[in-house]
Amino acid sequence: MAALTTRPDVLEPAQIAQTTTMMLTALLGGDEGLSPLSARGRRRLRIARLLETEARIDAALELIALQLPQWQLRRVAYDDGEWYCALSQQRELPDWLDRCAEAHHSDLALAILHAAAEARRLGPSVSPPGARRGVTAEAGVGDLLCCDNF
Repeated sequence: MAALTTRPDVLEPAQIAQTTTMMLTALLGGDEGLSPLSARGRRRLRIARLLETEARIDAALELIALQLPQWQLRRVAYDDGEWYCALSQQRELPDWLDRCAEAHHSDLALAILHAAAEARRLGPSVSPPGARRGVTAEAGVGDLLCCDNF
């Protein structure tokens, strides 16, 4: 009988929990001067409670809502042992027009957290949240444009 072998890139559950906690702590940052009565303080306490109950996926989604409110979960897919996660600033746009933060991992919570780290690296969008992307100037009635190819 052959011995069972494990893939070196697949983490054990204890390692996953520890890595998730470390990433969440790093992405949350410090809470100096933050009142537990404020909305941000209550969300941080909720994340701490979720981690205590080992609800890592919910804690990762709560972190996105707290730290990256302009980013939304666009896509989560599971394929061949890997979770693929994409965060987007404008979900209404087609994939090829939107600037997404994408990541993948064998654990769903870590895939979401890696995508959140990528979203933080990409930074805020250049345009305000209500602005539309694309062509903003419209051609005037007096502007003529010839499109014939002779």
